[in-house]
Amino acid sequence: MFKFPKGGDLHNHLDGAIYAENFIAWGAMDGKCIDLQTYHILMPPCDAELARPALKDIQNNADIVNRIIDALSVRNYERRPVSGHNQFFSTFRRFFPAGIGHEGHMLAEVTTRAAKQNIVYLELMQSWGMTEARELAKNDKAFEIETSFDDLLANSAVKQLVTATISNLDKIEQQWREKLSCETAQAKSGCDVPVRYLAQVIRVFPRDQVLAQTLLAFKLIEQDPRIVGLNFVAPEDNPVALRDYHWQMQMIGELADLIPVAKKGITLHAGELTMGLVPPEDLGWHIREAIEIAGARRIGHGIDVTYDSESLQLMQAMAKEKVMVEINLTSNDVILGVKNQNHPFPAYRKYGVPMAFSTDDEGVSRIDLSHEYQRAVETYDLGYEELKMYSRNALSYSFLAGRDD
Repeated sequence: MFKFPKGGDLHNHLDGAIYAENFIAWGAMDGKCIDLQTYHILMPPCDAELARPALKDIQNNADIVNRIIDALSVRNYERRPVSGHNQFFSTFRRFFPAGIGHEGHMLAEVTTRAAKQNIVYLELMQSWGMTEARELAKNDKAFEIETSFDDLLANSAVKQLVTATISNLDKIEQQWREKLSCETAQAKSGCDVPVRYLAQVIRVFPRDQVLAQTLLAFKLIEQDPRIVGLNFVAPEDNPVALRDYHWQMQMIGELADLIPVAKKGITLHAGELTMGLVPPEDLGWHIREAIEIAGARRIGHGIDVTYDSESLQLMQAMAKEKVMVEINLTSNDVILGVKNQNHPFPAYRKYGVPMAFSTDDEGVSRIDLSHEYQRAVETYDLGYEELKMYSRNALSYSFLAGRDD
């Protein structure tokens, strides 16, 4: 399965794609610290007496390093009292500081891994510029009133942030290319993997801050061909995400009407929910609203589709309109406990809904895309022709120019 040609990985969070070992190494290189009580990587100064030693001082201590790896991933999560859901989402704040300054190295890591697996395209979710967008919303009164979307799109501060974010992306890609010696005779295999980006809006902040992030995302798509779409991320069961979901879908749809070039680049985490995680009334409508209101062309996860009151009609419509589902088998198992015949994969398959396999957060989950293909074959008895179809879907339903419509 490792050598099987895989069209691409369309649902891949760049931060979550990095293995803990990389974060430990980068943190040690930078003089960053580790809190041995919470296992958060921290910026210096370090203090060993306060259980905050420098990573470089403990990186050869196998016992401590193994505990850090477990804390920065879902490895061995089933042996702990914390749920897979809570462990998964707790990892990001623990490792985030270690990645600062190494964004290009992250690209080198994921493209090299992709090349080794015969993956020919990556569409990576990232949040570059989103922190600044949230700060803009906090400080600009235009976001505090009922300002029209047209006026906000013309906001000079938003324009400046777009320029700064594109400039930062240039530097990140330069670090990536230098790391792999691209454009030289010693170029590594990861140089040859085409990469595009999805602007990643974090949806659990106040509405004005989510709006500012979304504006940035749409303007980036409009102005930089490397950024081909947007996605909304963070736990869908978060109280803010549940409360504001309908408003967020309306906002996306209205902004997409104003920026037509971005309209075909909408993919959304929707339906990453199951019974027990949320009350029944919060099940069965997120996927439909993402498609019918926000105009999503792809759905990430799509687990609660069978809770829709007209799920058959919905899946038939998705098949007819070619709305693809990004399938993340390991992630759905760990976070939601949904797997095998309880996963909606067989239902989507039955009704002809297009699908493609993806990793979600391969570093956090300690997997790769080859693992997901293998898991699908073993679980659902997929034949070679069907595997080829899913592999092709990952290119046909990408947001690259020339996509099959």
